[in-house]
Order: sequence, then C-alpha cells, then structure tokens
Amino acid sequence: MSIAEHLKDLLDQGKTVCLVTAIQSDRSEFPPGAKALFLSDGSTEGTIPPGELTEPLAQLAREALACKKKQLTELAPGLQVFIDVLEPEARLLICGAGHIAVPLALFAREVGFSVTVLDDRPDFANTFRFPGCEVLVEDFRPALRRLPLGSDTYAVVITRGHEHDFECLSEILPKETAYVGLIGSRRRVAFVKLELRKRGIPPPRLDLLYTPIGLPIGAESPAEIALCIAAELVAARRLGNVATRGVRGERRA
Repeated sequence: MSIAEHLKDLLDQGKTVCLVTAIQSDRSEFPPGAKALFLSDGSTEGTIPPGELTEPLAQLAREALACKKKQLTELAPGLQVFIDVLEPEARLLICGAGHIAVPLALFAREVGFSVTVLDDRPDFANTFRFPGCEVLVEDFRPALRRLPLGSDTYAVVITRGHEHDFECLSEILPKETAYVGLIGSRRRVAFVKLELRKRGIPPPRLDLLYTPIGLPIGAESPAEIALCIAAELVAARRLGNVATRGVRGERRA
C-alpha cells in the first residue's frame, strides 16, 4: 500500500495524521520527496530517517499534532521539510431541528463540517429545511445508539425540552467525542446535569459539557445564537477544548 493510500485509510478511520515531506535535502536517508507519517498515539509509517534526525523529526511532528498547524522548517543543515497535519472531516451532529438548527447547519457546512440533523418531527427534520445535510427523522435515543460517534464528532444538543436533552446526552456523553454542547437556561441545564449524575455519567465527562453553549457575542436572534455556536465549534476544532474555554473566559461545567 502506498503512503497516499495508507493516509486515506487512516483518515477514513477518523485518525489525525502528521505528514512530513522532505522538500530540499542532501541526506540520502531522507531524500527529496521522502514522506513520513506520525500519529498521535506515537506510531509511524513511511520513511523514518535513522540516527540523529529521528527524535528532532518526531518532536516536530508531536508539536504539529498538538497545535494542528502546518509549517516549512529546516530540520538540519541541508534538510528542509514541510510539516502538514491532516484531519478527518469533522462531523457535526445537531440534536433538535428547531429554529436555531437551520442557520447552525448552514454556518457549519460553510466552515467545513459535514452535518447530520436528528429530530423526531418530520415537519422540522427534512431536507427542504436542511439542504446538503443528512437528516434523520427518528426518536433520539435509538438513533443515537445506532449512530457511530467518535473523536471527529461534534454534538450540539438543542432540543425542544429537557427530557429530550437528557435522552440525547445520556447516549452521547459515555462515548468519545470532540465536543458536546447543550443549550438552555441555568435551571434547565442544572436539572439535566443532576439527572445525568444520578444515571451514572462520571463528573469528568460532565465537565466536558459546553454550557452555556457558544462564544459570548451578545447573541439574541436564532441566527446570532447559531453564529456563536458555530464560532465555538471552530475554536474547539482548531484550538482544542482547553484553549476554547480560555477563549470564552469561563468554565462551562
């Protein structure tokens, strides 16, 4: 299997990969065009130069995976490499197809998310209201049990009531996801979190719940609220959860 084929396979598996390519090189062990793949779990593929270049190259890859930034750098005299971080397509799951969901789906697709909308009301969950999205008209709990959620999944819970919020979060939070956000008043959120604790969701997982949802821009209309949620999704994707909390300036849980 070629490096390109293997890279595609890794991305299809939902893995983030650092690709290092030799641009200019007078090193026979890592000639121009040579490529190396580094994964976040420490594994490597491709041409890994031996000796003194191994650890500096691995360190650059670790730093790139942490900050998710590409760069052109001189690894050693006579060796210039391009470091790129490739991520699987981010998937946004919107639970609830109400008025905020419509502009949120639009904004999310514009910034590179594939979007799935889930609701049990066909008048709300349909492709006319959500063009270009996967639309599921099902009860929340059984649909979420079936859907594959992973580290490339961003979930936004904006249902019409706290009972549905609880149903969604009780299925989402036990699984690994990149982001989980919940909309609602303090009273509604407190009720849902109390019920989740009673049902055995561990506090460390609840601490990852983004609520109040979205970056604080003084949003009032559905479109403005959707915009602040979309901005937080981008920040979580590009900066990571800890950095996103710093952007907001407060702890959500």
